[in-house]
Amino acid sequence: MQKVTKDKIKEILSKRVKHLDSLNIPHFSSLFSERPVKRVIKAIENKERIVIVGDYDVDGVSSAALMKRFFREIGVEVRVVIPNRFSDGYGFSLSVLERIDGDLIITVDNGIASFEAVNEAKKRGIDVIVTDHHTPFEKLPDAYYIINPKVSSFPYKEICGAEVAWYFCAGIKSELGVKVDMRDFLDIVAIAIVADIMPLVYLNRTLFNIGIKKLNQAKKAFSKVLREYFKKELKAEDIAYQVAPRLNSAGRLGSADIAYEFLVTDDLQRARELFLKLDELNNKRKEIEKEVLESVEVGDEGVILVSGDFNEGVIGIIASKLVSKYSRPAIVFSKSKGMLKGSGRSLGRVDLFELIKPSEDILESFGGHKMACGLSLKEENFERFKEEINKRIKQYKKEDFFKRDFVLGELDFSEIDKELFEIIESFEPYGEGNEKPKFIAKAEVRSISHLKDNHYKLFLSNNNKILPALVFGYDGEFGSEIEFKFSLSKDRYENIQLLIEEIL
Repeated sequence: MQKVTKDKIKEILSKRVKHLDSLNIPHFSSLFSERPVKRVIKAIENKERIVIVGDYDVDGVSSAALMKRFFREIGVEVRVVIPNRFSDGYGFSLSVLERIDGDLIITVDNGIASFEAVNEAKKRGIDVIVTDHHTPFEKLPDAYYIINPKVSSFPYKEICGAEVAWYFCAGIKSELGVKVDMRDFLDIVAIAIVADIMPLVYLNRTLFNIGIKKLNQAKKAFSKVLREYFKKELKAEDIAYQVAPRLNSAGRLGSADIAYEFLVTDDLQRARELFLKLDELNNKRKEIEKEVLESVEVGDEGVILVSGDFNEGVIGIIASKLVSKYSRPAIVFSKSKGMLKGSGRSLGRVDLFELIKPSEDILESFGGHKMACGLSLKEENFERFKEEINKRIKQYKKEDFFKRDFVLGELDFSEIDKELFEIIESFEPYGEGNEKPKFIAKAEVRSISHLKDNHYKLFLSNNNKILPALVFGYDGEFGSEIEFKFSLSKDRYENIQLLIEEIL
């Protein structure tokens, strides 16, 4: 592997990052017409009952919170319903509809596959405006209007549900002519962009950069609590690994209403109490996840398919862990009363949605996109589904399964200093589509400190320069010299340290 210098790293990263000037973000008219906006205005003027239907993941909760905050800002009362993963299932379903007493329903981050619920609502004289970003089927639900970048002329197709909701609110604001600064809602949008693993380029990057500044200004109760807890300015990585898992834990183990209320409350003490609940749920989620992973047995088929009496709320995380460990797509199913409810994850160029779609005749439900999906089927159809999907996976070549690793090259310790760290920082935020740069190095192990469990701190020497390094979850032994893959970070005292991701 070629050696890289500070200049070479800067050159590589500058080519990779794709900017969009904030003055040139697309107008909402490229995403939807006046029709859904006019319908909302009519509902406001006639004092109709408006109901927002969100979802139980971070994007769905964020989208619902954004909508609630917007309507509250313009003095309009709306009711928000967040589906329960265990009793309602995903998105706008018939069971959710039974809990709604309203005249206009607006779905956020869901609805594109809600055929039954939309049809039933129409029979009852309730208009449904679907705002979603998920991949549609050939047929669309018979809604009053559908707002989805994938079925419009909107130039950026890979945006999250909260961004779609934000644009819709912008259209309503424009039509009403009210004074509302739409940038004030981008702190919530920033969380959703990262949590829903949207590519951090173009529009996503621009909105995130504005939103993360708003988040770190900590003007809302939830953002004040986050600053209190983490005691630093948050970055994309903090949202991905610290904030999003806590928000997600509510919907995984109980009711996502806890996360929703955390994002909408203006009561600082209440926000603190809710965050503590989220933190407790997240710790419980980790324990359950560990137990399930230890019980899973993986075969040698192309797609990893496992089922068991698993907690439905953690099957998506388990699928992600299996993909990471075995470099194969994985679908994990939770058994209940003769039904299997599954969550899948993919990698590389393997399109999970397209792998599953031809089997829709034996599926009770399914939806998602290339890298992730949700589905359900009768237990009796499991073996047939397994046979079909593993037959289709054979169309992919070995290189299609490779995880994009973004190792820029071999880096000597002599190149690692404050200047290099500043270069890397200047290309943040890092995430999907702009992954944090990684490097390879060889070094002599000078000392090893055992932190706890299987986590270690090392002092490594390369070209007469010694640097500290952290390695987490390592079960092997350390030789006197190691070759390893790493990224750069800083400790609490602003000293540069290496984060070892893999010992080669």
